[in-house]
Amino acid sequence: MPNKKQTNAFNISRYSLSGQLLETYPNARVAALAMNSSQQHISTAARDSGKIHTACGYIWRRGNAPEIDLKPILKKKWYGSSPLASQQQTVGQYDLQGNLIRTHINTIAAARAVGVHQNGIRDVIKGRGLTYGGFIWSKTIRKKIQVDPKIATNKSGISQYDLDGRWIKSYKTGLEAAKETGIGNDNISLAIKGSTLTAGGYLWRKGHQLRINVNELRKHPRYETSVLHEHMKVKRKQSRQLMDQKKN
Repeated sequence: MPNKKQTNAFNISRYSLSGQLLETYPNARVAALAMNSSQQHISTAARDSGKIHTACGYIWRRGNAPEIDLKPILKKKWYGSSPLASQQQTVGQYDLQGNLIRTHINTIAAARAVGVHQNGIRDVIKGRGLTYGGFIWSKTIRKKIQVDPKIATNKSGISQYDLDGRWIKSYKTGLEAAKETGIGNDNISLAIKGSTLTAGGYLWRKGHQLRINVNELRKHPRYETSVLHEHMKVKRKQSRQLMDQKKN
């Protein structure tokens, strides 16, 4: 009868954080030597005991399956100290009708993506606010969530936004907006319909919300030749200069 050393009973495999097989070792001792780590640390991770799921930044399992299912693992709560935290989408960004727009790893990533402060997002999630940055925020991840009746989107009139998507002012009609801003009503109408991106150097939308996501406008066929594109280029340049200054 073959003993355990003649079988793969002691084999241990290293997987990426997406669950793909990277390498198989004869046992945990060999794996620990290869990773310059502790044999016990890797063995504990391979047990899938619920206490620890990674070691040296990788997932470990006994055997040599070509792939492992991450769904049961990612249902648990992982924090920033765990490499698995980067795999979890824990914050949902919704429009004012409750439709899911995008998911984010955490409030920091959400704030960075939208261009707002993370504390405002956290306030909404904790129930201390209804919306922030023109969006509903929730730890619940669904295609659609129930909207608080207090959140009422005014669908009448039009609104003016700066090139960062921040609300400036709302008007009853395009004629009123044209009169107050000096921007042609036809140009404002084209921007609202989506035929153009901007009018008079501003973004325009029907109704009223506190903010619009300008990153989504990169898909517009006229983005490359738009004022918005030039504005974004300047912002990226300024951001790089700021990072260089911090390094120096």
